[in-house]
Amino acid sequence: MSNAPVALFVYNRADHFKQTFEALSRCPEAEGTDLFIFSDGPKNEAARQAVDQCRAAVRAAAEKGLFRQVRISESPENRGLAASIIAGVTEVIETYGSVIVLEDDSVASPYFLRFMNNALQTFADDLRVGSVAGYTPVLAFPDTYTSDIFTCYRSCSCAWATWKDRWMGVDWSPAAIKAFYKDPALIRRMNADGADRFLRLYRQSKGDAGSWSVRFGAHLLKNDMLTVYPRYSLIRNIGCDESGVHSRAEDAETMAVDLSKANPDPVIEFVPPNKALRRKLKKHYSGGFVSDVKRLGATALILCKERWK
Repeated sequence: MSNAPVALFVYNRADHFKQTFEALSRCPEAEGTDLFIFSDGPKNEAARQAVDQCRAAVRAAAEKGLFRQVRISESPENRGLAASIIAGVTEVIETYGSVIVLEDDSVASPYFLRFMNNALQTFADDLRVGSVAGYTPVLAFPDTYTSDIFTCYRSCSCAWATWKDRWMGVDWSPAAIKAFYKDPALIRRMNADGADRFLRLYRQSKGDAGSWSVRFGAHLLKNDMLTVYPRYSLIRNIGCDESGVHSRAEDAETMAVDLSKANPDPVIEFVPPNKALRRKLKKHYSGGFVSDVKRLGATALILCKERWK
């Protein structure tokens, strides 16, 4: 089995990158993996020093010879995370047909690359599956649930993988989001795994294009494609320290996972979404009953406003 390439996106956090790179290199599959590192340019002169420090760390890491090859792409201007990921993933996936994607704050289990490659191979021709996740939040699985993986309609932005035929069909324009306004069933399915999803998608149509992931997730949802998750997380996020645009200190506790629980040899075969598990997933991402009700109310107001335009 040939290994899928890895696309790693960095900006100005040299220390985070070093931890991410070192952990990824400890995966046994690393020596047979092509690694593409995309470094975004500084937003302004004040950011240049930190970006330069990160790029120096990237070049030093590349010289260690821990991967089959390391290719570095340094953008002269600041694209922003969404544009960087869309362009970088497209570049790699057009050549290789699949890709594993990480940002610079994702510390991997030694079993991460094995799981991602096996899942990419297993579901390559199964169009019920649109992406593979490496990160799984801490969930209390029902006693009757025995599978090593689970599926849901919520895609993952914290270490993930996909295939060319799933990725290249995405319409990234805000206009593509408007289809959701006319289809309450789509919105219910999107929010079934977290009531935050539709509101995040809505913000994209209003000019906040900072998230690529919710648009990719909406595309998969419209095409009835699931995301496969490992039962126990293979990624620990170290970015909840206010060091990044989307990092918040209050998320640190909810994203704290124990990588020692990761299964070194999981059984990877399709399982349909589990209703009980999806309810737990929704509770995790919706923030409790009060937050859930507030988001449902906001969603209803948006739909009324959009339909009367």
